[in-house]
This record gives sequence, C-alpha cells and structure tokens, in this order.
Amino acid sequence: MSERPWIRGAVFVTAAAAVGLALYLSPLGSRIFDAATIVQTLRAHSDRWWAIPLYVVAYAVLDILFIPTQFLSIAAVLLWGWVKGGIIELISATIGALFPYLIARSTLRAWVEQRLRKHAGAANALERDSFTLLLLLRVVPIIPYTALNYVAGLSPIRTQRYLLATFIGMVPSTFIFAYFVDATVEGVMEPGDVMVRVVAAGALFAALIIATRLAAPRVRRQLPNEGRTSPPPDAADRD
Repeated sequence: MSERPWIRGAVFVTAAAAVGLALYLSPLGSRIFDAATIVQTLRAHSDRWWAIPLYVVAYAVLDILFIPTQFLSIAAVLLWGWVKGGIIELISATIGALFPYLIARSTLRAWVEQRLRKHAGAANALERDSFTLLLLLRVVPIIPYTALNYVAGLSPIRTQRYLLATFIGMVPSTFIFAYFVDATVEGVMEPGDVMVRVVAAGALFAALIIATRLAAPRVRRQLPNEGRTSPPPDAADRD
C-alpha cells in the first residue's frame, strides 16, 4: 500500500513530461516555450507602474505562507536584469521578511512556536547574539529564509536590527544567483559569450557554496538545539 503513492507520482510525472515534450516539439509549443520570447515578453512589461509593487506584494505573500521564493528570484532577473533585478529582489525580500516577523510577535505567537518547534534552538540562540547570528544565518542558509523570518520574530531582536541583518546578509546570495540566472538568459539570447559568463557565474556560485560549507559548522555550534522537536521556552517580547 505504501508504494502506491510513489507509483501514482511516477506515472503523473512521466505523463506530464510526455505532454510537455509533445507541446514543446509542436509548432505552437516551440513559440510558447521559446526562452527568448518569454524573456522579451516579460521585459516588455517591466516598466509598467504596477510591476514592482506587484512583485513586492507577491514576495510578501509567499513569505507569510512559508512558500519558497526562488522562482521570484528568477523572475526579477528576467524582468529587470541582474543588477536592477537583484536590487529589487533584495528590497522586496527585506520588506517581505518583516510581515512574518511581526506575525510571530502578535497574538499568533503560540501558533508560530508550535509550527517551528524544530527551530527552537535558533530562537533561543538569537537571544544571546541576535544581530551577528541572524546575519550569519542569512549568509549561511541553515534555516530556510521563510522559516527564519518567523524564528526571528520569536526572539528579542529589535525590528531595525532585524531588517539590517536581513538586508546585509542576503546581498551575496541575491546578486550571485541573479548574475548566474542572467548569464544563462543572455546565453540563450546572445550565445557568443555564453561560456565566459556561465563559467564566471558558476565560479561565484561555487565560492558561495564553499564558504557556506566552511561556515556552517561554526553557526551550528551556536544552535545547540537546532533540529530538535522540543518546544522553545516562553520569552517575553522585549522589542
């Protein structure tokens, strides 16, 4: 019985892949799925007055709902390029991170604590060295971005310091990933220098991964209870 969901999932994925491949190979599909056409269509709307506000709202909604935001990172590059798109995403991620933080400090605190029991060690550790540790956790993503927004709200870190640590800590990963995506997109549209740009972006991305691996043990030592399921102790909101 336990294998049936896996079988159904495999059948569904196979069928979806077959349908997608058939569409892609068809004349209509080749136009719909053409990467250059998609990028050009998105960038044609990038200067609309509602584009950036809609992007910020979408980021905030996903943050609140614990939904990963990686596809919005890609969308920012497709819409505005890696420099402007990276800036817009960085600001949006900082603004979006504020709402879960405030929710965790509201009357929903008990619900958030129950939902994030496995991250109790992080909430406790943030009480000792909140700004520095939060900055490290943003650079070294041991705790997912969306979950960390709520975890920080359970700690006594003040709002201004929380936003500053979030903004600074997300700069490296945001712009390296944006450049990597942009290198791939420009390679599709202008294949002349694709290898140079992809290699450079890959090297930057690899450097970030290596730095993360090296720093992770140090950060984990500051989170002795991270990953356990014991509930965090009650702490008064001292913000």
